[in-house]
Amino acid sequence: MRKAARAIIIESGKMLVMYRNKHGSEYFTLVGGRLNDDETPEQALVREIREETGLQITNYQLVFIEEHAEPYNEQYIFLCEVAPHEPIAVQNSSEEGTMNRMGMNIHTPRWVDVDALHTLAFRTPQLQTAMISALKKGFPSQPVKL
Repeated sequence: MRKAARAIIIESGKMLVMYRNKHGSEYFTLVGGRLNDDETPEQALVREIREETGLQITNYQLVFIEEHAEPYNEQYIFLCEVAPHEPIAVQNSSEEGTMNRMGMNIHTPRWVDVDALHTLAFRTPQLQTAMISALKKGFPSQPVKL
C-alpha cells in the first residue's frame, strides 16, 4: 500500500495548494507527496514540502487521514506552520521540477483565498469538504479518518 503526506498551510487568509495539469487533466491538490520506503509520514512531509515549494516546516499536527484511490491508498494530512520565506516555487532538483521541464505533468504551487477553496476543482472532494468545515469550526485536535 502506497502512502502520501500532504500539508495544509495557511498564511494571511490564503491556503497553499498545488495546481496540476497532468496530461491535460487540470485539478488542485494539497502540496506533498509519497512516502519513500524508509520514511515516516512526518519525514516525507518535510521533504516533499521543501521540494515542491522551498518552504521549511517549523510545526505540524496530523489532522486528517484520508483513504484514497490509487496511486496513494492512504494520505496523512497535516496542518503546518512554516518559517518566514521568499516566494514559493517548485525546486528545480525535485521530481516535480523535472516533470515541469518536460512539460508532461505540470505542478504549480499557488496561494488561494481560503474563502475560494470551495470553487476549486479539488482532486479529493471529501478532503475539500473537511477542510472547508475545519476552516469554519476549527481543525480537529486528534486525526479524523475521512
